[in-house]
Amino acid sequence: MSQLSAMQCDQVLKSLRAGVVPADRLDLIKVGREGELETLDKDILHIAKGGSCVRFVTGNYGSGKTFIGELTRQHGIKQGLVVGTATLSPDKRLQAKTGETRNLYSAIVRSFSTKARPNGSALINIVERFILTNLREAHIDNVPPETHIAQRLKDFEELAGGFDFITVIQRYCHALEQQDDILKSTALRWLRGEFTNLTDAKAALGVRSIIDYRNFFSGLKMLCQFVRMAGYPGLLICLDEMVALHELSHKQTRINNFNEILNIVNDCLQGQVHGMGFVFLGTPEFVYDEKKGLYSMPALKSRLAFNRLAQAGLIDVSGPVIELQPLQETEMDELLHKLRHLQAYGEAKNYLIDDMGLWQFMLQCRTIYGAQYYLNPRLAIKTLLDLLAILQQNPNAKVAELISEIS
Repeated sequence: MSQLSAMQCDQVLKSLRAGVVPADRLDLIKVGREGELETLDKDILHIAKGGSCVRFVTGNYGSGKTFIGELTRQHGIKQGLVVGTATLSPDKRLQAKTGETRNLYSAIVRSFSTKARPNGSALINIVERFILTNLREAHIDNVPPETHIAQRLKDFEELAGGFDFITVIQRYCHALEQQDDILKSTALRWLRGEFTNLTDAKAALGVRSIIDYRNFFSGLKMLCQFVRMAGYPGLLICLDEMVALHELSHKQTRINNFNEILNIVNDCLQGQVHGMGFVFLGTPEFVYDEKKGLYSMPALKSRLAFNRLAQAGLIDVSGPVIELQPLQETEMDELLHKLRHLQAYGEAKNYLIDDMGLWQFMLQCRTIYGAQYYLNPRLAIKTLLDLLAILQQNPNAKVAELISEIS
């Protein structure tokens, strides 16, 4: 850590102080969560070997759900998977007839990340990797590239929208040979689900379908199969803020979205898809609320039931629902020491608060925040960073006085 640049430290600290997860160097602040991360790592390896899985990660606001999701995303990329992420919101959800489903699909595909492009926008690399491989094979077999691509994607004919998917890839191949950037961009728009009406898509590409609420999951399964044919082991999709579905006021709208989740759970747990996995992140009420959560549907409640033997201090993080456990005393101490070290750019001589002061800070936080000190690490993180910011800008400020003012 002492060799880190000031820019790296500042970026991590600014993100944490704002209450968001840093996009890079999560290893600098990672503590605990070994059991949860081990389960998710096993899922990633299972996907890479051609399996399928689905997990629900629950925890209160500030407990580290998004942090776990970002770590999972980065681990998936390291294993060679294509990883897509998105955050649900009023304009992005799994099922809606007014464009919200298309918005979510587009956000997922735009975020596709690989080792070569870890920050998203990897769709173009995936498509061209597939096409260039087929161009070489077509040249060896002495057949037209479009014919060879149609033969490779023949299995897609059995899928909803499969013929159109084949057509779009053929159009992209033609555009690549002719250096037609406009046609390439148009083909990518269709693959990302960005056409809002069929008329425009048919005029531009000659297709007869677009991505909408009726084929959201089918489109993702088709993309999963495609990325595997392009040479990647599988596709992992992480969806955050699933509580947005719990907050929907219209009952039938919630049921439609939960039915889509049920389809995903059934296909993944039954092994009907290969090389595909989902991680859903949300607060506990999204899962356990029997009026507006997933437990309101008996089929989902039975599939996501917790282990009844995990009682009296026993835990089980291997089930379909992973409940984030409170951080332990030593883990919270380690986290706050790491933040102090980062703020000093890895130089102990630059610490703004000594060990005794940090111990007093921890004691005050435990007193003020109670159980939330362990359940919601964001509280202590932001409080410490605010304290360090004051000390940095006011060298004459008294540490003890500032700590006593924490409320």
